[in-house]
Amino acid sequence: MVRNVVITGGTGFIGAAIVRELLAAGNHVTVLVRQDSDLTRLNGLSAVTIVRYSALHSAETIAALSAAKPDAFIHCAWQGVGGQDRNAAFQVKDNLALTLDAVDLAAAIGCRQWVGLGSQAEYGNQNRRLNEDAALLPTTLYGKAKLAAGIAALALCEARGIQGAWLRVFSTYGPGDAPGWFIPFVTQEFLAGRKPTLTKCEQQWDYLYVADAARAVVAVIDSAASGVFNLGSGSARPLVDYVEAIRSVLASDLTPEYGAVPYRPDQVMHLEADTSKLTTQTGWRPTVDLSAGIAATVAFERNRSGAPAPIL
Repeated sequence: MVRNVVITGGTGFIGAAIVRELLAAGNHVTVLVRQDSDLTRLNGLSAVTIVRYSALHSAETIAALSAAKPDAFIHCAWQGVGGQDRNAAFQVKDNLALTLDAVDLAAAIGCRQWVGLGSQAEYGNQNRRLNEDAALLPTTLYGKAKLAAGIAALALCEARGIQGAWLRVFSTYGPGDAPGWFIPFVTQEFLAGRKPTLTKCEQQWDYLYVADAARAVVAVIDSAASGVFNLGSGSARPLVDYVEAIRSVLASDLTPEYGAVPYRPDQVMHLEADTSKLTTQTGWRPTVDLSAGIAATVAFERNRSGAPAPIL
């Protein structure tokens, strides 16, 4: 079924992957972007429609979107996902309002579905496998804002007569990720000929390949699923496995300096999503295994750095 889909945050890492997945499935996609947005991740996607806005749910934005008669709205936009911004006041003051404006906009332009991206940070540091019924104990303003946004957005969807879904995203990786995150950082250190300086990397973390995350969002729309869902790979590995997978793909003889960086006092040692609810209601399962995902990510990072391919 061909849909007309509107998405915010489509220039971000996960958002751009969702745009590509929607287009690959034959959907018509409109990406809402701020006036100063960087469109680099959307390069080459000539079929996408770009609409710049100054304010969501303004008369101008509503008019620009209504003619396409959109079916679904995906809200990925969020200011301040980096660690340095996790306790900034704008997490609550700006992002909560933006999320609710996105619901109101979806209702105003006639969408029947609204999907928003939450975060595992809504659960806080529980160090265990988590399902959607787990206690909600966020420790940062980022996690608290995501939790508040999800609760309020789904309530507003119900009030506006829209089907709403909120996906709590665990860790994602893949081509196009921001350079400072763990997997790109480790890859770039190897490519630069440096030994990555790391913790002991005993942490058990759940990483999902970004294209699989995008397919999950599309599956939620296709199945008309509603409510709260965890979005992760459904299994956790020690971080050392990811590091060694990168080293193997690069055929590097550099030995990472494990243990050179101490664990933080609030270090998350076990981060794992129970995704059975999502699978049951949508049929979605991850399809990209770690070796394929890391290989694709390393190829992207090599191109970004300009490093030559190894002679094997």
